[in-house]
Amino acid sequence: MASPHPPETVLGWVRDVVAGRISSIRSMGVGSTTLHAIDAGDPPRRLVVRRFHDTGRLRTDPWYVPANEAAVLELLDDTEVPAPRLLAADPHGRICDVPALLITRLPGRPAGRPWDMDGYLIALAQALARIHEVPLDTALPPYAPYYDKTVNGERRPPSWSGSSELWERVFEALSGPAPETPSGFIHRDFHPGQTIWTGDRLTGIVDWSTGSRGPYGVDLARMRLNLAIEYGVDVAGRFQSVYREVVGRDMRHPYWDLTDAADAILDLPPPHTQTIADRYGRFEHWTAIALSEL
Repeated sequence: MASPHPPETVLGWVRDVVAGRISSIRSMGVGSTTLHAIDAGDPPRRLVVRRFHDTGRLRTDPWYVPANEAAVLELLDDTEVPAPRLLAADPHGRICDVPALLITRLPGRPAGRPWDMDGYLIALAQALARIHEVPLDTALPPYAPYYDKTVNGERRPPSWSGSSELWERVFEALSGPAPETPSGFIHRDFHPGQTIWTGDRLTGIVDWSTGSRGPYGVDLARMRLNLAIEYGVDVAGRFQSVYREVVGRDMRHPYWDLTDAADAILDLPPPHTQTIADRYGRFEHWTAIALSEL
């Protein structure tokens, strides 16, 4: 969905930050945030205004916090992680119409279906390894599952599931304490949809609002789940092997795979096409494998 130009309060803020005029504005769409590509300054700089427009989530969602994303981007500023650079933040909407961040615009396009799957997985694993190498010297929130009993109620198998028994066993496995596994800085929502590519080269990782301190296995679980749904469990397994080769040790634990699977069903509506039903089938297959490995 296209979005009209940001209000003048936002554009004036951009002009003040870059100390120059705005030469172009283009909508980049509306999702969890409203995004506009802006060229501004002399010479023009490629920028993005990211506006956190969802007032309900701003009040209630602990992972929809502009100040946290700003802190994460500052943490990444001097690293090799290909993240946007933060130019200015209005985390409480005191200048703009809503909380907003002004960041650099990364070159490339969103991830598409790769023609070289092995090269694709290597690039993703190398990028994730760089994320996990970032020293955690900034106060970031600790990891917590998206599932919150006080908000979501008792866990229930999804209505579309082909095996309610599978999910009951998952919930039982998650009822005990979490294992002690290697932890540090994590993206928390690392999957192909958060990456930008120029040809076969990964040139950017975006959407850092969930950056936090937590188990590395959470990032592995989220990426592997998305790969399994899109390309099958074999590709998810290959990613795990590639990541292990890149970092020299195995950071995965099936507990985090199951935690992420149980989180994922919170947002999955019943399938309305056969293609989506097939994707859900691959999701449950992946979950069953993780459960068997616990």
